[in-house]
Amino acid sequence: MLLVLSLLAVTLITLDSRGVGVFDGIRGAAGDVFAPVGDAFAWVTTPVRNAWGGVSDYEDLEAENERLRERVAELEGNEDKAANAIEQLKRIQEQLNLGFVGDVPLQVARVASGPYSNFDSFRMEIDKGSDAGLAVGMPVVANAGETGGGLVGRLERVSRTRSVVQLATDPDFGIGVRLASTQDVGFGHGGGDSDRFVVDKGIEIGDPIQPGEVVLTSGLENSVMPPDIPVGTVDKASPNGSTGLQVLLVNYAVDFSQLDVVQVMKWTPQR
Repeated sequence: MLLVLSLLAVTLITLDSRGVGVFDGIRGAAGDVFAPVGDAFAWVTTPVRNAWGGVSDYEDLEAENERLRERVAELEGNEDKAANAIEQLKRIQEQLNLGFVGDVPLQVARVASGPYSNFDSFRMEIDKGSDAGLAVGMPVVANAGETGGGLVGRLERVSRTRSVVQLATDPDFGIGVRLASTQDVGFGHGGGDSDRFVVDKGIEIGDPIQPGEVVLTSGLENSVMPPDIPVGTVDKASPNGSTGLQVLLVNYAVDFSQLDVVQVMKWTPQR
């Protein structure tokens, strides 16, 4: 049977190739007969073919979406960098408006680290040193927005490109102070973890002290600080009966937890 069918197929192919006319009619009639079937088959398989095309196109769409997502992330990153640069510029510009420094030259510096070490929480490091003209003992100040800024501390150690600042919060940080309204002179020191500067010498019990009184550096002869740097404002005044003096608790003019840009006053005590 297989041999007969094969011979028949070869015979028909040979006759068709020689252009026998009868085959043209048969081929046309078969086309007309089976055309609806072919159309129906194409219609039925269209979803399948579309689905297959969708599968093949899906990978291209995924790749394009991934590329677009990467581009969006890149643009968002650039936007964040630009916003950060603008904020840094704003903070530096704020530091240039310290009215109490007079004609003392200033050096802007960024805070390079928080506490200098885990064992000494009253120190911080800045990114400028002797190469920028800094020296031990120079006052460090900062702007504090509407309050006009105030005292941060003083340089304790200086290398070529870094300096360590002793903060005004250190209990061992002692300076002469002056009350802005009464001009009374006293002496105070950092309050440590209490977050308030303590004035415990020089202010007598009879001196009237009001909450909100501005406390400045005294700037007296041989003082370790120039005059009129704001230290803070009086929060509370309490009499000390054993000494006949008042103890003033002073809120600092700057927020030490928010420091990122400071200025060093290129001022050294007159000996």
